[in-house]
Amino acid sequence: MLPNFPKPVSEDNKPVNRTVKLDDRLYQYLLDVSVRESDLLNALRRETAQYHMARMQLSPEVGQLLSLLVKMQAPKKLLEIGVFTGYSTLSMATAMPKDASLIAIEKKQMWLDIATRYLEQAGVMDRVTTYCDKALSVLESFLPAERESFDFIFIDADKRNLLAYYHLAKQLLRPGGCLLIDNTLWWGNVADSAFTDRDTQIVRELNKTIHADEEVELSLIPIGDGLTLVRKN
Repeated sequence: MLPNFPKPVSEDNKPVNRTVKLDDRLYQYLLDVSVRESDLLNALRRETAQYHMARMQLSPEVGQLLSLLVKMQAPKKLLEIGVFTGYSTLSMATAMPKDASLIAIEKKQMWLDIATRYLEQAGVMDRVTTYCDKALSVLESFLPAERESFDFIFIDADKRNLLAYYHLAKQLLRPGGCLLIDNTLWWGNVADSAFTDRDTQIVRELNKTIHADEEVELSLIPIGDGLTLVRKN
């Protein structure tokens, strides 16, 4: 039996209290009154801005949300799929309990070296294990030994393998655990039929897959480039 999903939005079924649209003025206000970025995170963000791939970096408000969720859930075993220069890694590692550990996977040593330098400055490198490898092979190597052993998983990696990451992460996540996936609004392209490139189609497929997955609860938050929160039942 198919789940009873809400009716699609139409002219006679428009939400009364929809999410507010953020122009530059309102976005700056959001940053001013809500984001408390540490000096170390700020330094990392500024260093990353020098690289041509800087747009891959997590926005400060998303990093702060990650940190808050970690503090609220107090997970003991965390997993990150896709590190880049480590803004999300640093946000989570400095928020997790003293007896917690984080496994972080990044395929490019250049980015991992930057992340490691900042993690060392924060004094948390002793609780972070890094893998410089393709995430798919690392995740597959964790099974079956690590099945349902992680409390908190964050995915922010290549889109080609996004569906595989989701299915593998679900197997590694314990019931009641939290899974977060970044870029699920994909620059707004997912809602524009003119975009038919591979990555956009994969993100659309992922969103449909999660929405139809009765083994999880979800919320797609319009923050940053779209952040999907998943709780495994």
